[in-house]
Amino acid sequence: MYACSPFNALSDDEIQRIVQQIKARTNPVDTPWAGLSVEKAIDSLATEYRGKLGQLCTAERIDNGAASDVFRGFLQFLQSLNDVFCSYSERASRICGTEQSNIGDMAWNALVYQVLDARVLAWMEEWLYASLSCVLHCVVRQPSTIAQLSSVVGSDIVARLQQAHRDTGATVVGFGDPVIAQSLGSEDDTDWDDDSVDSNLAQSKRRKLFASVASDPRQIGQFINDFAGGCKLLITLRIVAYANRTLSNAVDRLVDANVQRQAAKWDTPCLDLLLTRVRLVATTLDALLLCGPVTVQPLFLGHAESRVYTKFSELRVSELFGIIIDYPDSRLAISDLRTCVVKLRTMRQMAHSLRDAIQQRLLHPGATTSDILTQYISAIRCLRLLDPSSTVLEIVARPIRSYLRSREDTVSCIVQDMVSEESELFEDLASGHGVIMDSGAEGVVYDEDYADKNWEPLPIEAKNVYLTAQRRDADVLSLLVSIYETKDVFVQEFERHLAQRLLACSDYSTEREIRQVEMMKLRFGDRALETCEVMLKDVADSKRTDQHVSETSQEKGWDMPLHALIVSRQFWSSAPKEQFAVPCEMADIHNKYAGMYEALKPARKLEWRDGLGLVTLRIELADRTVSISAKPAQAAVLFAFQETPVMTLTELAQKMECSEEFVMSRVRFWMTRGVVRETDANVFAVVEAEDANDVVAGHA
Repeated sequence: MYACSPFNALSDDEIQRIVQQIKARTNPVDTPWAGLSVEKAIDSLATEYRGKLGQLCTAERIDNGAASDVFRGFLQFLQSLNDVFCSYSERASRICGTEQSNIGDMAWNALVYQVLDARVLAWMEEWLYASLSCVLHCVVRQPSTIAQLSSVVGSDIVARLQQAHRDTGATVVGFGDPVIAQSLGSEDDTDWDDDSVDSNLAQSKRRKLFASVASDPRQIGQFINDFAGGCKLLITLRIVAYANRTLSNAVDRLVDANVQRQAAKWDTPCLDLLLTRVRLVATTLDALLLCGPVTVQPLFLGHAESRVYTKFSELRVSELFGIIIDYPDSRLAISDLRTCVVKLRTMRQMAHSLRDAIQQRLLHPGATTSDILTQYISAIRCLRLLDPSSTVLEIVARPIRSYLRSREDTVSCIVQDMVSEESELFEDLASGHGVIMDSGAEGVVYDEDYADKNWEPLPIEAKNVYLTAQRRDADVLSLLVSIYETKDVFVQEFERHLAQRLLACSDYSTEREIRQVEMMKLRFGDRALETCEVMLKDVADSKRTDQHVSETSQEKGWDMPLHALIVSRQFWSSAPKEQFAVPCEMADIHNKYAGMYEALKPARKLEWRDGLGLVTLRIELADRTVSISAKPAQAAVLFAFQETPVMTLTELAQKMECSEEFVMSRVRFWMTRGVVRETDANVFAVVEAEDANDVVAGHA
């Protein structure tokens, strides 16, 4: 008798060889029989039953049966096929007898392999997929009793189900724990449908099956018996080995449909639930299709579990870019993904896939530097959960770090995040995790005394190659600083930021800035922040000088509306001096303030930087009074209109002793605020009354 593996269907060549042996009426060399008359009789019988099976498997009958009822229709087909088989077996046994019965078995196998074409296999796949979906969708809600099963499937299959439940912990049909069953969740009928392009009719049939079974617990018991009976017929008719690929396809479809249902569900653990569902289905199918003792290796359990890991990993890897954006709400999704990639050993493939997605979706001119940094920070935290050795992080981070170095505003964005109290980097700055030391052979490094000692050994491939992996104990701030070869660029940018903050401080209050400088010292060292210390000292000295000037002005009876910030030129970021004629009202105040300062400190002299100041103006117009804060050059434009309410651009430039381009940008400031308007090309006037046509100069 021809032997075939239960795990592999016969190839087309093998099937044709068996058929040809029967049709040629030859006696195979490896068979123990030698009766040509028996073979002729079996061949004649096979020819007769080939016609009967052909009539049973006509395209019209298969299509009509599949269209009528995906479940009942195929069961009826199997029963009709079994009737033909019983008739054939009875006649073949009389011809062959006991000793040569394998000749008849061989002939039947050839008939089955020849007649069961692609249409029958497609029908079988749909029947099995619908049945397994129904098992998962309905049966687990109403666990049946052993008695309901044993009358059909027998005690050996009942024992196999029990053993499968113990081995996998799954809620197997017939032995479901109601508590575990509830954990599988309640789903809609449509949730178990696959997304095939041509599956609308099949989906409708499955919904009908689900509804009819789930409506009554007794219907569930009947469904179990019918499904078990159908599986038993597959074994009896010797179809299991031939249709192994079809059976696997049905299981794969069920796995794929369940996996796809977990798309974008990042805030809940999904992998364990998937495995529980799939184990329920696979162990049930194995128990119903396998014969013999419980110890027989299952057909589908291992395959189904492997496909869950593979397909779920593919799903989450394709979503990893979005998972990183959604972090930390997606932490559970990261945990599931780590389980998959560790089991499948696909960590490196996942890293390359994410790197490609980031390069395509993030590293382009349309993304702001702030968005890129935010995504990079989330990637650091996520990928360290996925791979504590940080080798994956290095693969992903390399193009990000290189691209950030090419952006002019990267350092500025990092420093802004460092000093923003709502930012994650502020927490790293305030933590005092460790001093970021001077540059070394590997770029910026940090103080090893602050390193996390709960580390894992560095993989061999990471040594001397992946710098981020070797800094896997560093916090996010340290990794961002290490993008550049020196920490000085960050200190210098912080100095510029601090200067802007202090220049904008009108009341000499520097508590927040002092706190920021102290935190920077913890991370960058005291020496690196010496310039910032001088800047803070200048503000404190300016406050004392301002108090002295204010007291002196009161003694002399002067009105002193000016508050100056006096800085040490060599320690502050140099600002270009704007060239324009300062209005006499402003110049007079400057001179009085400078005189009192030079009287206090004779060895020093003030040099005014009008471009950095701020003037608060109260503008009285015919129908309104406006208070606006403006730069000195902007205020000078408005002062120029006091004597002449209507002026051309050239006249303004001559009066302010500067270029027309310089004046034009300052005039626009007042135009946007409705104080000045352009009455003709390059002719401007003060808007004295918003609803009137007359233009009269106001008083500033």
